[in-house]
Amino acid sequence: MPPQSDDPPTAESSVVPQGEEEKESATTFDSTSGKCTLFIIRHGDRWDYQHPEWRKMARREGDPPLSILGQEQARQVGQFLDQMLVQEKIRASQITLLSSPFLRTVQTAHELLGAMKCINSMCTSSEDSITILPEYSVFEFDILGQDLHTSLPPDMEERKLYFPRLDSSYETMFVPSLPEDQSTFFQRCEESMKCISQKFDHQDIKQNRVIIVVTHAACCIGLVRAATGLGLNDINPASPCGIYKLTRSWDEEKWKIDHYSCADGFNGFTGHLENIGTSTKPWNHFGDRDVDNGYTGPSPDRF
Repeated sequence: MPPQSDDPPTAESSVVPQGEEEKESATTFDSTSGKCTLFIIRHGDRWDYQHPEWRKMARREGDPPLSILGQEQARQVGQFLDQMLVQEKIRASQITLLSSPFLRTVQTAHELLGAMKCINSMCTSSEDSITILPEYSVFEFDILGQDLHTSLPPDMEERKLYFPRLDSSYETMFVPSLPEDQSTFFQRCEESMKCISQKFDHQDIKQNRVIIVVTHAACCIGLVRAATGLGLNDINPASPCGIYKLTRSWDEEKWKIDHYSCADGFNGFTGHLENIGTSTKPWNHFGDRDVDNGYTGPSPDRF
């Protein structure tokens, strides 16, 4: 069982339904204004989707790694964020990086972080370095009941041997109870957002904060829904290494995100990727699988 914090979540989640009139993307902020930016990012392309035969040989078939394409996608995310955050005068000490404990998300976080060369070069000591915090509250939603979580290692010590940036001593905010139905999963996302706001946002109201969460497609949608109050049909599908960027000032309760129809908006942004791939599909499919394969995102005729 992973280390778990004993502190119960108490902060209220900040939400904002983004109106049709709010379609402009606010991508920069002053480094002294005390704002928080939350990046929610899906893992990269999966190895088992490109190589289905892998599952027949795997000891942990519910915990596949990234494909070669997925690793490159993760590096492209890191390069993109590196440029953006340097322009916004963000330092490594202002960044928190959370990752689901599954292998593909830890790999994505590891490749992403390694590609943030400018941010990393600004570290003056090991204390300033960004580490990967394994956060169980944002792990996979086992929507098909495949017992995926039984493939996780008992703790993160094994992961740390391969990913030294991983902080295996980190205490996860909470471990979700399993199994989950859809309603319980959405409640989990609400609680996770409350905990993130309580633990990592507003640590210093005079300093900007950046929180990066590397997770899974369902959690991308669920966390954005919890943070903004938007409906599923206002959240673009989560592509491999797609980016959702949410912002708010330290004295605000509401998170903001670009409207799904905003050109180059950060509501499932993929403009940083050279190749999205065809194996790991964009996902927002919480509906009846017999109707449009369960798709619940924005209707194409609304764009």
